[in-house]
Amino acid sequence: MWRLVVCVLLLAAVAPLIPEYVVPALEARHSGGVDQTTTEDEGAARVHRIPVSRNGQYVTEGRLNGRIVTMLVDTGASKLAIPEAIANQIGIFLQPSDFNQPVRTANGRTFGAAARVRDFRLGPIRLKDVDAIVMKDGRLGVPLLGMSALGRLDRFDISDDTLVLVQ
Repeated sequence: MWRLVVCVLLLAAVAPLIPEYVVPALEARHSGGVDQTTTEDEGAARVHRIPVSRNGQYVTEGRLNGRIVTMLVDTGASKLAIPEAIANQIGIFLQPSDFNQPVRTANGRTFGAAARVRDFRLGPIRLKDVDAIVMKDGRLGVPLLGMSALGRLDRFDISDDTLVLVQ
């Protein structure tokens, strides 16, 4: 339990640094600089393993409505959080008036738009109709894998610098 609390506090502390450190880490990952995410099926459970990146964060690729998206795991985020440009790419189109949901971020208060991802996949893990919040571009550098998805799993924990998600 303490590991989870420490992880949440650490993620909350580094959230303002996301644009500065995550983008280079994602670029390194795509060039082979970061360990690749592994998945497997253990018996009846669907398991997705995410190794810690060099900067101490958990970054993985998922499919949102069929599109591959690189995401940062954030247990401090109550919902799956998606930048508006990516929302448009996955078929979520919003009007300016939809951005009426108050959101507290590490960078202060702002507004987002409530949305729902029809089909969410992480390796063998499959979720339908996941609640999400869409943020205006510039407010969020990369999508955040938050608790609206993580909370629907059977469990998730950290073991040997690997985040293990089980459905």
